[in-house]
Amino acid sequence: MRRLTSMLAAGLLAAATVLTTVGLSAGSAGAAVARQADIRFGTCPRVTIRAMPTRFMIGTPNRPVSGSAAILRTKVNRTTIWLSCGTSTPGVRNFISLNGLLALTSRSETPGADVTLTPRHGIDGFASQRWTRVVVTPGRVFRYRNVKTHLWLRVRNSGPVGFQTVTTGSMATNWVVTSP
Repeated sequence: MRRLTSMLAAGLLAAATVLTTVGLSAGSAGAAVARQADIRFGTCPRVTIRAMPTRFMIGTPNRPVSGSAAILRTKVNRTTIWLSCGTSTPGVRNFISLNGLLALTSRSETPGADVTLTPRHGIDGFASQRWTRVVVTPGRVFRYRNVKTHLWLRVRNSGPVGFQTVTTGSMATNWVVTSP
């Protein structure tokens, strides 16, 4: 028992030392570890986001860079797999690309603007990176409204077409969210 207690104390001291090194106090170490765990230790499920009722999924360019637009793709691959991370607000998600840790972002309050990929900011992300999930069919079909712009994640009226950019608008698109 004494050895186990010593091991636990050493582990907590090491964690506090690491967190203090990156600018966090030992007093906030437990909360910081809990917030970071959902990104770093894989508790954010991997998902694909498909426009219902089509076969087109939200994806990234093959080599995404900050500022590039999210696009519709036809095949499940590394460009269409997202980390669906919950935020501190229930029902609000971040979608983070596996190939670059870029988040789906909506900054323009004008309907029809492209949804872009920008570096994720912290655990919750900027308001422009957070999407309120509205359940259409429990566990399967959802609509997403951006927290900052209050516009819906959607497919352009002329689509869906492969490699077309994903946009925001006043009317929602239904999205099927599944594990790849």
